[in-house]
Amino acid sequence: MVFFKRFLCAIIIFDLIFSATVYSQQPAGTSSPQVVTPLIHLQSTQQLTPQQQKSVHEAIQQKGLTPEAIDILKSKPEFQGLKPEDVVKGKEELQKKETQKKEPEKKEPQKFPEKQVIGEDKGKPLFERYRIIGKYQDIPMDLKPFGYEFFRDAAVKVVTDRKDTPVPAEYVVGPGDEVKILLWGRFNAQYDLVVDREGNITIPQIGPIHVTGMTFEKMATHLIQQSEQIVGTNINVTMGALKSIPIFVLGDVRRPGAYTIGSFATITDALLIAGGPTDIGTMRNIQLRRKDKVITTFDLYELLLRGDKSKDRMLQAGDIVFVPVTGQIVGVAGNVKRPAIYELNDKKDLQNLFELAGGIIPTAYTQQIQVERIIKNEKQVVIDINDKDLTRAKDFILQDGDLVKIFSIVDKDINAVYLNGNVKHPGKYEYKQGMKISDLIKDSNDLLKETYFNYALIKRLKLQGLDTELIPFNLGKVLFDNDALNNIEIKPQDNIYIYSKWFFKDKPYVVVEGEVRKPLKIDLNDNTRISDAILEAGGLTNQAYPEKGEIIRVDAKRQYQTIYFDVAKAMANNTQENLLLQDEDRIIIHSLWEQVYKKNVAVSGEVTKPGTFQLTEKMTIKDLIFKAGNVLESAYLDEAEITSQLLENGKTVKLEYKKINLRKALQGDPEHNIFLKPYDRVTVKRLLDWGEEKFVSISGEVAFPGKYQIKKGEKLSAVIERAGGYSDAAYLRGSVFIRERVKELQQKNLDEMIMRLERELLAESSVQVSTALSQEEVRAKKIELESKQKFVESLKKLKATGRMTLRLAHLRLLKGSEYDIELEDGDSLFIPVKNSVVNVAGAVMANSSLVYSEKLDYKDYIEMAGGYSRYADTDNVYVLKVDGGARKLSTGFINWNSFKSRWEMSAFNDEAKEIEPGDIIVVPEKLERIAWLRGIRDITQILMQMAVTAAVVLKIFP
Repeated sequence: MVFFKRFLCAIIIFDLIFSATVYSQQPAGTSSPQVVTPLIHLQSTQQLTPQQQKSVHEAIQQKGLTPEAIDILKSKPEFQGLKPEDVVKGKEELQKKETQKKEPEKKEPQKFPEKQVIGEDKGKPLFERYRIIGKYQDIPMDLKPFGYEFFRDAAVKVVTDRKDTPVPAEYVVGPGDEVKILLWGRFNAQYDLVVDREGNITIPQIGPIHVTGMTFEKMATHLIQQSEQIVGTNINVTMGALKSIPIFVLGDVRRPGAYTIGSFATITDALLIAGGPTDIGTMRNIQLRRKDKVITTFDLYELLLRGDKSKDRMLQAGDIVFVPVTGQIVGVAGNVKRPAIYELNDKKDLQNLFELAGGIIPTAYTQQIQVERIIKNEKQVVIDINDKDLTRAKDFILQDGDLVKIFSIVDKDINAVYLNGNVKHPGKYEYKQGMKISDLIKDSNDLLKETYFNYALIKRLKLQGLDTELIPFNLGKVLFDNDALNNIEIKPQDNIYIYSKWFFKDKPYVVVEGEVRKPLKIDLNDNTRISDAILEAGGLTNQAYPEKGEIIRVDAKRQYQTIYFDVAKAMANNTQENLLLQDEDRIIIHSLWEQVYKKNVAVSGEVTKPGTFQLTEKMTIKDLIFKAGNVLESAYLDEAEITSQLLENGKTVKLEYKKINLRKALQGDPEHNIFLKPYDRVTVKRLLDWGEEKFVSISGEVAFPGKYQIKKGEKLSAVIERAGGYSDAAYLRGSVFIRERVKELQQKNLDEMIMRLERELLAESSVQVSTALSQEEVRAKKIELESKQKFVESLKKLKATGRMTLRLAHLRLLKGSEYDIELEDGDSLFIPVKNSVVNVAGAVMANSSLVYSEKLDYKDYIEMAGGYSRYADTDNVYVLKVDGGARKLSTGFINWNSFKSRWEMSAFNDEAKEIEPGDIIVVPEKLERIAWLRGIRDITQILMQMAVTAAVVLKIFP
């Protein structure tokens, strides 16, 4: 079986290769072509294991199978594991058969055909499904309930009045209907009367008449009788605009509820509006209820399958369309015209199900119709029905939940044989008794060129196990020698494969490259010369060097040599230069520019198209600028620079710079519009600050907040003045000024501080873990290491704000002060409203936001927050100022002021005790209580600097 599977895959691949191969015919009586060992292409086997590569190479060298055939075998997943030796094994069988006596051929019974999967026919036309033969019992099971898609896809439009539709005589008149009355004779008049809520219409000269509940015919008769009161007057009665009626659609529908629809609406219209039945709603027992009575039942199958609307009754006001739960349902799958799930009514036989499904199709195998049935909620059984003549179906009664499967026949074209490969008319042919190879292929005219006559193949199915038999034969002996031994008798379902001679060896080729119009790989014939190959590659380009070309040639020992030839003479068919080509020759046509250097000049800077251009004779600065698309508006015309390369003593390159007036050069002044030399570069300079747009934004408490464009050197006070100045509510101390350049610098410093902490915290942690003496110590060190890592990771999430501390003042005072800074692109200023809150955070009993009071100092606010907690570091209390700065708060009598670099007495330093609205008082924890923080110097100062940079209060510990 393994050998059979491999050969089956190989035969399929052969068939694919034939359709893409060019062939030639071998004359009669010639000897078999010599098998040339092809070059092993390693790239074709790079995805195989070394052992598989070795196997492929040996098969190529020994059997003559081309690398292209190997590539195709590998490209399909179903051919994995197929050895190249197996592909050529049929050829070996042919060689054995020709050297031994052949036993008399035995008659074999008719073979079963191959099978296909009918599950692959989804979406195919019905007639095409007739031709698909699949694996037995392999049928698609994606069944859907029949009819429900009608309501999913239908376009619904509610029609309240159909003026173009005649009113039927049985139409019941009611409130809202319009009655048109025309009187003529002794009295002429026309009235458009609407039935009122009491059911009356009022006719002048006659009075009110009750018409509600009457049919249109009865109402017309009644009005005619009433009109006889007017002597000599005739009357005509018609209906105008009709009323809308309220109805209910209930039960198992997608959108149950009350609807107002046209008076001509039917049961189907109501169902369409409500989205149709749900998956459990019935399609065959839809009820129309009127005044607590079931007026009629409607079977949608009659409408969908037969187009019968006779029971689709017209609705009246207050009617209820009710959809009960579905009745018995059965499914039918496989070889029927309309596989689906159907709802049964009173007819529950199998024949009725076939009729609902549109009937069975010709590929149905009726000798085993299978029914899967669930019995008494206990078990599931299978029932097979042999209904070859389709007579038992009407006697077989279905049950709720049955699944009927109609399988496919397995025989396909039992009287056909198949001709494949290098033939002019491949395809399917009728089998005739006693048919032989010569009956299919009568002579060489039936073959394509380059046919391989020494080997052909018949693939035949055996009855036992449906195994495959491969029968090789010599096609040349059949056609040219009339050899009876090779003229094999064909059996039904046989596949005959005819090969190209290039399937077993590489086709000779040459490669043309370089200065030709279409460099390509060309098939080599016996008399192909240089000019033939060049012309097939589109001929020479204008850049081709005519005096010398080259051929790179490889011999049988894989050694390369170069052969030179005169290109012009070869194209003129000079026999000494127009050489005969050999397999794998590579023709190279060189370019003229390999002999002549291209001389270029370049222009850069403020021109439309800066770049490199070909230097032409007497080319000037003005010419080069023209080629570059002229100068831009931003170009500085009073000066341009020319850089020239000079060779000194033939050894070194010296750069020379020269300045010219570009404006005069463009005007043609010969002093400045000089001639260019090879490799000159002209640089067109840009006007200072041309086109640069710088913006700052100002928001908050100014008269006109927004985004303002600034000029170089513009001050902060100028932009505030342009924004209309401060508003009355502006809190200048709380202003927030952010600069992008400062943000980058702060982030860099922040990262450096974090890296320093990380080095100090984690430097010895790994060593401590590895040198621990006990398991308890190891666990403790690991927990400590994890804590350090979490601490560092939390610090890495901090981002700098870019805030600069500015002290704004009245514009008169701000101008000329040190805080009236020069603005940069991207600066932003926010001036808030005064915030009368002081925040206390850190190691206090309760983090609090407290109302600001001038009488209170920082200690008062800490007391209001519950006082210090147990681990409060009272010596390092600091405040994050509302202006963005930070300050350590004094706790002793004499303290060092780091900002002024001096000692100060706390009693006389009001600035140290000053708390302003918006400040945040931070009480840090005593970090010494954490063992792994004790060794870090100035840890409190570092954390304070981080907090200021990130504008957050660091919470190191929970």
